Amino acid sequence: MRHEPHHAVQTQLMRFAPLTASYVANLRATVLHFGNYQLEFVYRITREEQRAEAVAFWLAQGALANRPVAERRAFELVCLVRRGDGALAGVSTAAVQTGADGRLYYAYRMFLRPEDRVPYLMWSVTDASRDGLRELELPGPRPAGMWIVTENRKLMRPGMRRSFQRHGYEYRGRTAHGLDRWLAPFSPPPPGEGPGEREPRLSTP
Repeated sequence: MRHEPHHAVQTQLMRFAPLTASYVANLRATVLHFGNYQLEFVYRITREEQRAEAVAFWLAQGALANRPVAERRAFELVCLVRRGDGALAGVSTAAVQTGADGRLYYAYRMFLRPEDRVPYLMWSVTDASRDGLRELELPGPRPAGMWIVTENRKLMRPGMRRSFQRHGYEYRGRTAHGLDRWLAPFSPPPPGEGPGEREPRLSTP
């Protein structure tokens, strides 16, 4: 699963009003469980050691080869996925961008270690990330949905497309590179615009 696009953390943080110390203190990480895995929702409340762990994880797994990019992306962490022994098995991230319709959207990414790509874990992480972002109440404008771009073409098979639909994602055609685009809408389109009209054209890496 590919998650567009690369985006500097400064851009994301400028999208929202700064969080006050009291607001951050009231935020609590949500922890879910899937089999032997623990999913911790940490969007915008990551600690320095968690971001450093994610950077080391990406570089060790070869998911990212550029440390500065990894360090910026660490500020976009949404879910930390841990095995029962506490080892990091995967992460999800979300950058915020403005679509062609002028509204904000999350651009979702996820990476799981090959040995941890067990059945349904991908869906658990993706759905938990979507639900957490949708329900999050932050100061400032709220994104209207979450975009997913499927880099792994196995996710473009008919059975996987049906799975996306069953999990509530709307098919929105393909990118210029022929990759499927899926949207999890958080709010209805502006008056006069039906689903699929003026969909955001997020920049690609």
